[in-house]
Amino acid sequence: MGDTRLCLRGQMTLLNEWIANKQLDRIASRDEMQPAQFITELAYISILEKVETDIIFRISGSEIRRMLGREARGRKLVQFPGLARSNAGMQAAKSAFKHAQPVSGTYELPGNRVHFWLRLPIVDKRGKLTQLLCHDRVLDHEMIEVEAPSYVIGQKVQHAA
Repeated sequence: MGDTRLCLRGQMTLLNEWIANKQLDRIASRDEMQPAQFITELAYISILEKVETDIIFRISGSEIRRMLGREARGRKLVQFPGLARSNAGMQAAKSAFKHAQPVSGTYELPGNRVHFWLRLPIVDKRGKLTQLLCHDRVLDHEMIEVEAPSYVIGQKVQHAA
């Protein structure tokens, strides 16, 4: 499946928590995920929920709100066209829901910035796959060496985590 490395420690922590709570016959549930295990990443976390044909933000951390320019909770993903049309938006959400597998990637933004993203499918209280636990972080190029030392500026990566 190509390059399957996650470059950000916070995303790896979140993926490890998801794996630790995954069962042989089902993916991790939202209730099983322990925020204390990734408390330093909560600002970069959002939860997307599939409701009929829409994908709606149920939770959005402070850095998600900053990245999107406003509160996202209760809004549809398509109300944020820059994100929705990117490889981290509708395409990633549909893939994570369809395959019930983590999806991650990066893409370069104007102004020497890179968006690192991760989509983890999680089941709701009824055991249905209706939600994605998401991690999104935008880094300026000068912070990449510190926060994501394995990332190579200029690479284009999208893959299953």
